[in-house]
Amino acid sequence: MNNIEKQVMASVGVIYTVRRLTSMTALKAYALAVSLAGIAAFVSVSNVVQNFTSVLQSGGVDRILNYVLVAVTQTTLPVQLALLIGTMALLSLAVEMVRSVTQPRYA
Repeated sequence: MNNIEKQVMASVGVIYTVRRLTSMTALKAYALAVSLAGIAAFVSVSNVVQNFTSVLQSGGVDRILNYVLVAVTQTTLPVQLALLIGTMALLSLAVEMVRSVTQPRYA
């Protein structure tokens, strides 16, 4: 392989890598990761888990829904935005995964 071929192959490799890192799937995964990091930074996750566990033990779907509703509405705006972005990214990734599994692939 001569020098020009090596340069062309290196350029193709860089372009391929950049396209993969900036694909819609990757961007959705980045949004999910950043939103989870934001939530972890602003919320005491251990307290949320402890409170949610006590709500689960007291039973009832209505109590669980009430806990989630109150927890989301009574938190700060940055946490609400992080929850919204994370939820949208997670749903979008889930839809993409289901589509990739259910759609036939043609050679």
